[in-house]
Amino acid sequence: MSRGGWLALNVVADGLAYNAAVLLAFVLRFGWPLPPTNLAAYETIVIPLTLGQLLIFFLVGLYDPAAERSGPELLGTVFKGLLLGSVALVALGFVMRAFAFPRSVVLVGLITALVLVWGWRRAAASILHVQWPERRVVLVGSGKEADIVMERLERSRRWGYRVVAVLDEESEDLPLIVAELEPDQVIVTTPERHRAILEDIASSPRFHGEVLVLPQLYEIHLGELSFGLIQDLPLIRLTAPPGPAWQYGFKMWVERIVAGLLLLVLSPVLAASALGVLIFSGLPIFYRQVRVGKDEEHFNLVKLRTMVPDAERNGPVLAVSGDHRVTGIGAFLRNSRLDELPQLWNVLRGEMSFVGPRPERPEFVDEFAGEDPLYMERLQVRPGITGLAQVSGHYATTPRMKIRFDLMYIYHRSFALDLSILVRTIQVVLTGRGAV
Repeated sequence: MSRGGWLALNVVADGLAYNAAVLLAFVLRFGWPLPPTNLAAYETIVIPLTLGQLLIFFLVGLYDPAAERSGPELLGTVFKGLLLGSVALVALGFVMRAFAFPRSVVLVGLITALVLVWGWRRAAASILHVQWPERRVVLVGSGKEADIVMERLERSRRWGYRVVAVLDEESEDLPLIVAELEPDQVIVTTPERHRAILEDIASSPRFHGEVLVLPQLYEIHLGELSFGLIQDLPLIRLTAPPGPAWQYGFKMWVERIVAGLLLLVLSPVLAASALGVLIFSGLPIFYRQVRVGKDEEHFNLVKLRTMVPDAERNGPVLAVSGDHRVTGIGAFLRNSRLDELPQLWNVLRGEMSFVGPRPERPEFVDEFAGEDPLYMERLQVRPGITGLAQVSGHYATTPRMKIRFDLMYIYHRSFALDLSILVRTIQVVLTGRGAV
């Protein structure tokens, strides 16, 4: 049985066992058949009762697969969850006016649920063979602390942890080894070296896992903390772990739907902007340009034209502050970000996201990658209409500095961060700050 199957079985079986225990408590208290008033009281609150108890089980850690518990420890965790559930049940019965749910049934139900939930879990654990997905680990470091981490990892083998390499922190082959082994995690036990090690790992194009550090005083004092545990060992995350594939697929389809709706809603604004380009700058209205997207895929980016028609007659040139090639209407469109509206079409086609690193032209990708190997990290994700670099810098912010913003986003991207960047983008549009 897989890890997902085991957790699903836990939730379903816990729900069934809990409800069976409550019904058994009614039978023990009132006999069979149950009095209609008592049965109606149970039916009134059965759904919120079950969901609430499962939520409490989750909160007490009953669904944490790495929480290694013996029989007595499991019994204590189940009892704690059911005791909290009983308190919630009394409150729920009062709120939902289920007064035919007597306290005696709550007490008997606590005992019967304890027996059924603990009993099925102990039986299932001894019968079923749960296969946890392998979690490949590269350990970087030496000395006593590296030995401590290794010992915890060995004790966690049953949860899928497997050390595939142990490297000295001075190893010069770290990027090559990480690229070859493609581990899920790199654990660093030498925090004072983690900056250089992280840059080495980031230059490995095939590493998409997470980097964890055994913290010292500096890391402990960090303002914002994201950490994980192996047994009782705290490890600070320097990079966010990649989300499941379905999550990114779902996000892409939601964005495509939203982009389609925004194209309809904002069509008057887009039409007015296009008319402004036609009147004040002439044809062509739109500007199409080959850009490099996720995994180095090329696509045609669409924008409203903001520069003179022959802006690149001498070859590709990056925009700079006060660029003389920008037209009068173009400056307004850039300042208001209206020139980016046609890129909703690129989002609709799945080539771009709302938030992400800005897509660059192939000529500049080659140039920047030659100057800074970290640049190719930007191509891990779909490019965006807006991004952390765009709301924090300017059109003319140097590529090297933009890379830092982009990597900060990639390593820590989340729904909350995307939402924050979108809100800040609206502020930029309204104030014009940082747009040119």
